[in-house]
Amino acid sequence: MTYNPPAGLVARLRTVLAQTERVVVVDNGSSLPPDLDDLDASDAARVELVALGCNLGLAAALNRGIEQVRALGATQALLLDHDSQPEPGLVTRLHRAMLDHPRQVAVAAPRIAYAHPDIRCRWPSSRPGQRWWFRFAYATEMPHPQPVDLVIGSGMLLDIDAWERVGRFDESLFIDLVDTEFCLRARSLGYDVLAVPHATLSHVLGDVEQRHLLGVPVYPTHHSAIRHYYLSRNRIILTRRYGWRYPNWLYYETMSAIKLTIKVALFEPERARKLASMWQGTIDGVLHDGQKTAGAAGTRT
Repeated sequence: MTYNPPAGLVARLRTVLAQTERVVVVDNGSSLPPDLDDLDASDAARVELVALGCNLGLAAALNRGIEQVRALGATQALLLDHDSQPEPGLVTRLHRAMLDHPRQVAVAAPRIAYAHPDIRCRWPSSRPGQRWWFRFAYATEMPHPQPVDLVIGSGMLLDIDAWERVGRFDESLFIDLVDTEFCLRARSLGYDVLAVPHATLSHVLGDVEQRHLLGVPVYPTHHSAIRHYYLSRNRIILTRRYGWRYPNWLYYETMSAIKLTIKVALFEPERARKLASMWQGTIDGVLHDGQKTAGAAGTRT
């Protein structure tokens, strides 16, 4: 999925083409369409550009891309942001992990190698019978793939049959926590969300920097105010949907919200605007009726 992609898109596409048969690029209303002219003829023939014309949101772009991949006859789809790059062997390892797992898997996800070397890849993971507690499963400490509570969307290997049964990504959420909502919904229908520590994806998480709070390193992401709006709004919406079923997720999400608010308030520019967006998002989440589609055509994120 692309939206005003950063430089190097063609190089990243080549790494994807080395592991897949076809690539569908869904552009979500970029001010300048992705320039794919540097692809050689053989690679270009395997790339299809779907231009949405305006920003319909991440969930809508994912759904359009999966529909197109399904139409091409695929049974699985690798979902990637425009700034992500799969390391060699990623698709094979994710696919093998899904085949070897004894339960139905909706998505398998790789270890994330973030731009800042001190950020460790981890997933919230609940033990059976522990409804009010979770622990982090660190990729470096996992000897083999294991089910976790949720994973991020970029790098997901999605089972298309599961996507059809679970349902499409929720377009009313527009952008943030779209992946979280899908993972929670899939788990509620009996699917596992599988973390695969030996498959690796390089991924950029905002404009991350390292700061320190009481001697502890923290990592502000410097997301835009509109991103903070959707994070806050969607967190409330998902709490209403899933908090009663997954209180351990609610605890994790609440702690994440508190930490994010502190980082914005202490370390990020435009903090007043961002905090106001968080507050407005929270109010709109409380008032959300569950029917409106978030984000009008042309909304910029």
